[in-house]
Amino acid sequence: MTTREFSWIYFVLLSFLFFPAPGAASSKQTFWWFTDFHLDIYGTDVDSDFTCAWTPSPQMQSAIQAMKEKNPNPSFILQSGDITHFPGRNSSDLSQAVILDTISAVNTWLADQFPTTSIYPALGNHDNAPSNNFPVDPTKDSTWLYAGIANLWSQWLPPAAIETVKYAGWYSADIKGAEGMRVITMNTNFWTVYNSHLVWNTTIAEEQFTWLEGELAKAEEDGVKVLMNGHHPMVGVHVEGGVEVGSLYPIYQHRYSMIAQKYNETIMGHFAGHDHVDEVRLIRGCSFTEGNPNPLSSGVNSCGGDPVGVVYVGQALTNCQVPAFREWSFDAKEGLLDYSQYWFARDEKDEMIWPLQYEFSKVYGEEAILSSPAWWESALQAMDADEDLFEEFVQRRGLIDCKFGDSCHVFMMCNYLHGGEQITREFFNCLYGRWNA
Repeated sequence: MTTREFSWIYFVLLSFLFFPAPGAASSKQTFWWFTDFHLDIYGTDVDSDFTCAWTPSPQMQSAIQAMKEKNPNPSFILQSGDITHFPGRNSSDLSQAVILDTISAVNTWLADQFPTTSIYPALGNHDNAPSNNFPVDPTKDSTWLYAGIANLWSQWLPPAAIETVKYAGWYSADIKGAEGMRVITMNTNFWTVYNSHLVWNTTIAEEQFTWLEGELAKAEEDGVKVLMNGHHPMVGVHVEGGVEVGSLYPIYQHRYSMIAQKYNETIMGHFAGHDHVDEVRLIRGCSFTEGNPNPLSSGVNSCGGDPVGVVYVGQALTNCQVPAFREWSFDAKEGLLDYSQYWFARDEKDEMIWPLQYEFSKVYGEEAILSSPAWWESALQAMDADEDLFEEFVQRRGLIDCKFGDSCHVFMMCNYLHGGEQITREFFNCLYGRWNA
């Protein structure tokens, strides 16, 4: 072998060692996610008032600062609604001006700490005056809100998204800093039981579903993956010493399940808040009694098939229990990979800190598949059958004191495994079959 040949072989070997082939480098990225921070920018004292849904400004600023210290360069930030505190302290509180001032304050703090990071927010039921009731004609009764947030969010969202925000608070946008990813943020207030305006007119609810299907069809055609973002969990009900009727109408849960099934290969995950607890709920596939599924007819036989999606319900960043926020890792092709959840505490000097609460891969094992509905079904079934696993989960979930074998245990697991679909026989069979066993 000549000296020249030896040198070439040596160079090739070094290239393999120090210059990996294209695609070999890790494509893992991260994003911060938080929800339900219920900020009170006027008056709540961080040391004396640890009150549910009244988060003091210093506490919120502390959380944002902690996110920056732990990861100053996320690909993006996702936020799932309920920016504003409740209830009002007096008759002049929670006015239109206070709500917009609150949203503006959060924008400023986030932009100061993450000046090059895009943020994708959603509206919660408390981000309107009055709370919960979102008028069905957004062009007449809510222009102050939608025009206001369109202006405030324009620093992060593209012009096309701002136009739909300005109309009704919903939008779709390619995620800056995460190639091949898109976020679709819904205004779930148009689907909720307690929005009294829907009693007389559901046009806006149907309009949002039509828009949503159109956006998912575009995403499928474009070959991108989608994060679904909204305030209210898309399926299921809240469990806290009973059942809170503060979720989506059952027929809209059904409708959403059908859409999730149709586009399950495009959707990477469903993100929601509202319930202030750390949960997951399965979306199951639907079957039909007619040849062509029609969401406006009785053609839906059941939405109790194999799981086709996972709804991640976020623990609140307000003081209804221990506040928390979450850092996710993901790959645009492989899906959601892992997450770390951080929660509120005080150190020996009584200063606010945000230590690690738990890490998904450490709790569920390295073989856990975070993005897989089938894996989550098996994990929930294991929790349902094992007392230690269930009670460990309840401790992470927070709020409720539920023991293995109690009626709350049965309801929670049926709710998670069957999406709380109140109009499917599978959910009722799960409840009644076990309660009467």
